[in-house]
Amino acid sequence: MAVADTGTLEFSNLAPSRGLAPDVEEWIVDGLTEALPALRMRSLFDLRRDMFRDADLITLAVEGSGRSVVGALSSRWCTTPAGGRLLHIMTQFVGERRQGDGIAFAGTWGRHLEGVYGQTAEFPDLWVLKTFNPIVYCAMRSFTRVPGVTFYPDVDAERQDPRIVRRAERVAATVAPGHSFSSSTGVIRGAGEPADLYPWLPESREEKVNDYFAATTLPGDRMLCMLGVPTPEAAATILQIFGLTPATPEVRLARSLLDDPADNGNGA
Repeated sequence: MAVADTGTLEFSNLAPSRGLAPDVEEWIVDGLTEALPALRMRSLFDLRRDMFRDADLITLAVEGSGRSVVGALSSRWCTTPAGGRLLHIMTQFVGERRQGDGIAFAGTWGRHLEGVYGQTAEFPDLWVLKTFNPIVYCAMRSFTRVPGVTFYPDVDAERQDPRIVRRAERVAATVAPGHSFSSSTGVIRGAGEPADLYPWLPESREEKVNDYFAATTLPGDRMLCMLGVPTPEAAATILQIFGLTPATPEVRLARSLLDDPADNGNGA
């Protein structure tokens, strides 16, 4: 388990496929439950231990003084029908006291990206997560500042890009099978457990995003968010943002292969 220290927080990566000890799992659960008292975290973990046990990588933010987990990010690789791969972010939590400083968010994402890229020397061309939290939506969308990077759903668009809509339908069938999906809004009905995990809809600093979530989601729904990184240049820029050096002169992409050939020649 490699550890990076950033101020009063330490960030570390765990590979559950090598075995997640029961005491480590309980330490994570107890820390996140304490760090997020307004959410029904105990009910969540009664239903959803898979977010840790089925993950390929878990990144933890730990407070140095009390050794308590105050943030977690987990992901796993999913195989697409065409034999490609996408990265599914299974959970992302930052404790209440750490949600305003940006350190926990940037640290967990940077450490996680280092772990994902370090495992395979390939950068996912498609990152996917399901969320009820507009703050998480805004944070993921921030990567569109990198030229060429795409994000779905686009709350500023009158109509979603048909090419990306087709991709979203295939992604929803992969990461949320059996659930109704509205490709025009990005909402997956009933995909969140427990349905009352959030006592209220969280609010971001962007009113338009808050209004979009309020108008399209119900408790228990999740917004399907997709970040497309279609070029090695875009991947290299994101790596460099987090202070990471590409392993090859041109970053190799793990292609999702979800687009129709007529859409473009890339997987994202």
